[in-house]
Amino acid sequence: MKPTIIAALFASTALATPVAQADKPISTPSPTTLVSGALWIRAVTSPNYHKYLQTKPANVPGTAVLDSHTTAGQFNIEGGQLVNKVSNPPLYLWVEEPADKANPPRTLATYFNTTKNPFGTFAWQGDALTWSVPSVKRQNVGAWLVCKNQALFINTGAYSYQTPAGCADQTIHYYNDKTANN
Repeated sequence: MKPTIIAALFASTALATPVAQADKPISTPSPTTLVSGALWIRAVTSPNYHKYLQTKPANVPGTAVLDSHTTAGQFNIEGGQLVNKVSNPPLYLWVEEPADKANPPRTLATYFNTTKNPFGTFAWQGDALTWSVPSVKRQNVGAWLVCKNQALFINTGAYSYQTPAGCADQTIHYYNDKTANN
């Protein structure tokens, strides 16, 4: 399928961010057991306890969300890129690049795309997923927000302090049991 560029408007800015997406996305079913070299990524606190990282529909380019274990993506970090290990082609987690990096908005949108993310680096801090880039100062590189429609955002502010309305503070962690669970 020939990729088409679509614009997704994210809540944190008035700018449109391009996401490469197939003309008619075909969802790759999420395996129910962990594939070799992959990890589940999930929240471990309320209100998103055991909600898993993924896209809707599963394993196609689009907004990163936390949702059901039955459609969870499977990931790992390769060269600073967070990669969905079961999508075909591979999907990479992108972070919205703010126009003003010295004073970024409180939320930076995240989404999956078929090309590598040019902005920032993903890493594990223990079992927690972190994201950082030298041009954006963050108090906690493992702070995330889950907002409207379960969309996942980078939290550029303090964790659990002045949380934007409609959002919940989260940290997200890898989970490597054979099967995802509630």
